[in-house]
Amino acid sequence: MTTAAAQWAHFKYQLGYKVSKVVMPNSPSASSIPFVEYLKWFRYTRFTPDYPYSIDIQTRSGCNARCTFCGVGREQNRITGRMSDDLYQQIIDEALTFPNLVQINPYLLNDPLVDKSIEERIEYIVRKRNGRRGPAVRIITNAALLTEERAYRLLHSGLDEINISFNSIIPEVYETAMPPLKYDKVMENILALVRLKKQLRLRRPRINIWTVLTKEVESNLHNEKAYWKRVGVRFKARKLDNRASADIEAAQLGNRPMDLVQICPIPFWRAWVMWNGDMIMCCVDQERSNILGNCRDRPIKQIWNDSNYQDLRRRWRTKELDGLLCNDCKGS
Repeated sequence: MTTAAAQWAHFKYQLGYKVSKVVMPNSPSASSIPFVEYLKWFRYTRFTPDYPYSIDIQTRSGCNARCTFCGVGREQNRITGRMSDDLYQQIIDEALTFPNLVQINPYLLNDPLVDKSIEERIEYIVRKRNGRRGPAVRIITNAALLTEERAYRLLHSGLDEINISFNSIIPEVYETAMPPLKYDKVMENILALVRLKKQLRLRRPRINIWTVLTKEVESNLHNEKAYWKRVGVRFKARKLDNRASADIEAAQLGNRPMDLVQICPIPFWRAWVMWNGDMIMCCVDQERSNILGNCRDRPIKQIWNDSNYQDLRRRWRTKELDGLLCNDCKGS
């Protein structure tokens, strides 16, 4: 890419960013179509469903990376452990009774591959769907633990989508952003997964590459897109959030200012369950600052409709966020 072309691409991106700031409120979502977040806010704040449409489940705590753009692994209020099979199956069995459930994501504030039984847990969901297409089952992983054996097991688990967090095709940028992972090893894991899927002639799971828009990634965005297009997988550049962490914001990973989140439809349609059954308000709450209930003791649907959740939603509708983690949540 020539210098002139790179400058033009950067100008268009910056122009698009400035326009988006005018026409769209800031939201923590990674939606590919930002206007959809406005529609979600309008709909779900007025017609909140009686049960979540999406559930994220931490089957085991822990992540093998310490990414500069993520607070996982640096918690002060950390609890570690693995979700019991009984609790996991209880959650899945209840969730599959929700008629409009869109997705089940068996990961939360962890890399799902740290759970050596994640493939069997995915198979449990698919088996309990009993031939239905939905809800979709997806994971997000950094792929460092994606050995050939595990790739084969995941491809045969019934998984619908695997999103791989891979922050830059430039080795030194990648290894700086995602220590202690090694570029060559992880890249080969990804390429081996793509090759194996083709050899097995499988339609699913969809394989996507997710990249956070740090300033280094943005400056090379054209090449990033072109590379993954040649590989034959979809590519998504996600905006940079501070994940309500002053340390991430202070690192100045992006080249645009961070603004406070103005709308957040998350508490109105998504649920998040830690390995011990605690339900937290979102994936940014790694410190477990607002525990809404525990689904070991009560059904998810009951917790979803009780006073703690109702108060959180009321505070978002009225923008009374003092004392909540939400008051420090910013996006670029």
